[in-house]
Amino acid sequence: MSAGRRLATALAAAAVIVSPTLVVAGPAGGVPSTPSVEGRTPDSGVSTRDVQPLAPPAPLVRSTADSARAVAAKAARRPLFAFWGRKYNRLDGFGFTTAVRGSGTGIQLQAAWKTYRGVKPILPKKVFVQARVDGGKWTRVPGARGKIGRTLVTARIPAHVVPAGIVAQNVDYRLKTKKITKGPRKARRSVASDRVTVRFENQAMYTGEQARFYAPIANLCPNASVTIDTTGITEDHTGVFDWQYGITIDAATLATLTREPEVSKLGISIHECAHAKQFYNWGGTNQDWSTLVARSAEVFVADNNPDPNVATVPMAPEWSPLEHAADCAKELISPERYRTYGGYCNAAEYAAAGLLWQNQRY
Repeated sequence: MSAGRRLATALAAAAVIVSPTLVVAGPAGGVPSTPSVEGRTPDSGVSTRDVQPLAPPAPLVRSTADSARAVAAKAARRPLFAFWGRKYNRLDGFGFTTAVRGSGTGIQLQAAWKTYRGVKPILPKKVFVQARVDGGKWTRVPGARGKIGRTLVTARIPAHVVPAGIVAQNVDYRLKTKKITKGPRKARRSVASDRVTVRFENQAMYTGEQARFYAPIANLCPNASVTIDTTGITEDHTGVFDWQYGITIDAATLATLTREPEVSKLGISIHECAHAKQFYNWGGTNQDWSTLVARSAEVFVADNNPDPNVATVPMAPEWSPLEHAADCAKELISPERYRTYGGYCNAAEYAAAGLLWQNQRY
C-alpha cells in the first residue's frame, strides 16, 4: 500500500448577493411625489448574512521515512471513507451551518468527504440522513438518502413540520454511512458527518410583530418564516429575504415612519414573499439561483407605461429584472405602489409574476 494519501475536498459555491434599494412612489396611476424625509425603503433582495467563503482544508503532509511504519499502522485504522469537519458542510448550497426556516420547509444538506487510501476510493453503498430534535436521540429520516458526488455528499431532506402548540424546534441533521465491508478490517466502519442546525418556527404561534408581518402572506407563503431584526439590513432598507434567516423585517424603523400607511408597510412582506417564491420555485438552493436570475432577465424588462397620460415611476438605479418580478407579483396582491423599484409591469410580466403565486416558474 502506498504511503501517499489521496484527498478529496469541497470548495464552497460563491454566494450571490442582491441587495438593491427601492424608490418611494405615490399610488399607482398618479404622478410620483418627492419622497419625504422620513421615508425609508425595503431591501427586497437576497442577502447572505454571516456567509463566509469556504477555504479548502489544509493538505495532508507526507510523512518522513523514519515515521513510515507508524503512519502505516495508523492508516490501517483510518476509515476508508470520512467526512471533513462542520466548517465544510453546506445548507441549501451555502456555507452556513445554521438557519431559520418556517414549519413545513425542507432543506438540502451537503458534506465534504475524503478518503485516505488507494487511487480509487472505497465508497459506502448507502448514506442515510439522521435527525435529532431539540438535542434528543438521533433517528433516521425516512426517504432521505445521500448521493455521493466527486467532492460532496448531497441529500434532499423532506419538510419538517412543528407540532401544534410548540413555538419552534431546533433540528440537527447529519449524514451517516452504511458500514464499509471492504479493505483492512480495522478500518471498516460507519462514519457520520458533523451536523447542521435548523430552527423551524411554527407560524401559528407567532405573536406581536411576527404575527403582524406574517398575516399578509399566510396564504401566499405559508411555509415562510418571519424574523424581526435589524442585523444585516443596511442603509434605507427595512426588509429583506435572507437565504439564512428567511424574511427579515426591521419593525423598529418602520414604527418611526408614522406617515407611511400600514398597507405599504405590510406590502414589504408580500414583496419579500415573492422573493421566497422565486428561490423555492427554482429549487431552493444556491445552485439554482443563477438559472432564476437568467430567466428573470428574459421575461422582465425595463419599460414605461405606453399610455402617455399615465406617469411611470422612475426606475431606481438598483432596478433589476429580479426585483421587477417581485414588484409585479406584489402588485397583483396589493396594487398600491408606495414602495417600488419603478418601471412598468406590462400584461406579459403580470402573467409571469402570477405564476409565482401558483408555485410555478415563469
